[in-house]
Amino acid sequence: MPFPQNTALLGRVWRRSLGGRTGRLYLATGVAALTVYEYDRHFQASAISRTLRAFWTIAVISADYKINFRSERGVEYLNGIHERASRRLLSCCRDNGGLFIKFGQSIAVQSALLPPPFRRELSTLYDNAPSSPIAQIIPVIERSFPGKSIEDLFIDFSPTAVASASVAQVHTARLCSDPTQRVAVKVQKPEIQLQIGWDLFALRTCARLIEYAFEIPIMWSVNEVEERLREELDFEREGNNSELASRDLSTLGDRQLRRGVYIPRVFWNETAKEVLTTEWVDGTSLVHPQQLTSEGWSNKDIMQRMVSLFAFQIFVTGNVHGDPHPGNILVRQHPENHRWKEPQLVLLDHGLY
Repeated sequence: MPFPQNTALLGRVWRRSLGGRTGRLYLATGVAALTVYEYDRHFQASAISRTLRAFWTIAVISADYKINFRSERGVEYLNGIHERASRRLLSCCRDNGGLFIKFGQSIAVQSALLPPPFRRELSTLYDNAPSSPIAQIIPVIERSFPGKSIEDLFIDFSPTAVASASVAQVHTARLCSDPTQRVAVKVQKPEIQLQIGWDLFALRTCARLIEYAFEIPIMWSVNEVEERLREELDFEREGNNSELASRDLSTLGDRQLRRGVYIPRVFWNETAKEVLTTEWVDGTSLVHPQQLTSEGWSNKDIMQRMVSLFAFQIFVTGNVHGDPHPGNILVRQHPENHRWKEPQLVLLDHGLY
């Protein structure tokens, strides 16, 4: 049908299509939806959209299990349900970002409790989370140090993040106070403070849905998770935890443990609640086991040091790193040994203790 050239005819068509109550309702609903969407995107960091996406994902996964999970259908069929659920959950966590990356990482480490597809799919969240552009990062740094610009604090601040995690990203730089010192500057992503209330509301609601649908008592853990997540957003607390762990090693650890584990130094003059500045350490993440093998590291040597470290924290000091996923542990050559390969673990991200 050709487009009407007569403006009067076009006006009559327009009024006829929207003249009734239904047409006006459609128009009002569309305008309201667009207004809410734009407000959410620009002023709430898409918190409402992310919450609705989480509700929808959990509802679909729950319905899939409720309708299709039957033990008599065989392992292969049940694994198909697990695969679908884990992919949906991964997609939700990636699309939402922020604390949902942290939620997904927490699920991925529960390999003893959940089917293998959940660990396999969600373990990809350990590395390469989306990063925020430098134009959004600089204001976070400058508001953390009133009266100072980023040029007053750092030299050669990298314009792109060298690592990005759930709630923060890391840039390299050198200190203005000591230009020879290369540092890692961990900056909280600007949208996190806007999103945290909605994200924790989504977590609590989804937990209630799962508990109701499957009679699994998990609500007891939500308050603990909420408390710990809020602690993790305080980078000054993380700096204190880091120094506590380092002090424990130097005063209570034996010589072998002190040589086998290193914790980067904190620079307090460049640290605040949303910015943590530490010594930069080169190493290979446990996220990349094939690279560790190609570099000639022994899995046995690495595991011996890891077991010794966490046994020391659990049974000797009681100050235990609460987020030991592979992305938070590096392996490097011991800097004082130039004769043979001697692995040293570098323990990062001390936000949860």
